[in-house]
Amino acid sequence: MATNPWVKSPEEIRKIEEVLAAPAFLEGKTLSVSFLTRPEFVRAVLPPPLEPADEPLMTIGAGSFGSSNCVGAFDGGWVDVLAKYKGIVANYCLAMPMTTDVAIIFGRELFGEPKKQARVSLGNFGAEIRATIERRGVPYIAVEATLTERQQVQDPAPSDRFHFKFLHAADGRGLEFDPIIVHAHFQTKVRVLRRGTGKVMLRQSHHDPLSQIEIVEYRGATYLEGDIYAKAKKIGTVAAERFLPYSFQNIDDYAGSF
Repeated sequence: MATNPWVKSPEEIRKIEEVLAAPAFLEGKTLSVSFLTRPEFVRAVLPPPLEPADEPLMTIGAGSFGSSNCVGAFDGGWVDVLAKYKGIVANYCLAMPMTTDVAIIFGRELFGEPKKQARVSLGNFGAEIRATIERRGVPYIAVEATLTERQQVQDPAPSDRFHFKFLHAADGRGLEFDPIIVHAHFQTKVRVLRRGTGKVMLRQSHHDPLSQIEIVEYRGATYLEGDIYAKAKKIGTVAAERFLPYSFQNIDDYAGSF
């Protein structure tokens, strides 16, 4: 009997779930710059029940991945704010632009990542390196670094994130259910590690208001080459009405100008 492509067999489900449970993003090259922002900005953007960490630390970066076990090759970026919840300290992701639809769908549906489609460029892998991210014709993120230190290769501490899985209601009013708080855990197997100084340029964009972020003090730049292995789990929920004001960051302004 021919296989029905619309209905998965138990064996097909098992293979898919093995990937969903342990995604791997390989042949990665990433550049990130960390800095302190204003504490009041952190308090304004963190949805409940997340709380500010001990310092208002943010990280903005971009990366290119040559392959993966789930979505093929892709490029992407991230805008992270350090937060805490139930004794866990991790980044809350404000924005995560991606270059491919399959990478967007995978991360949004599995982890609740706030992904949008964008053009990402990461180049000049020498002492001077620059990444740019563009959406809707606006190059709204640029990250630059001067890498002065080639450090001994060692795997860094896990880089974790908080995400919220939610759906807007089918009738357009509110959310379908109380959002799920996801703790995503990322472990990097590093081949190249370089550090230095860096800066971030944020340009005004109606659909991506990152230019409102104030940079108070730079904390340095990091360049990595390696493979990232991920896993995630549900660690809580938040009432839909409390989270609703924060639930529009992963979509453009439908009521605004396109």
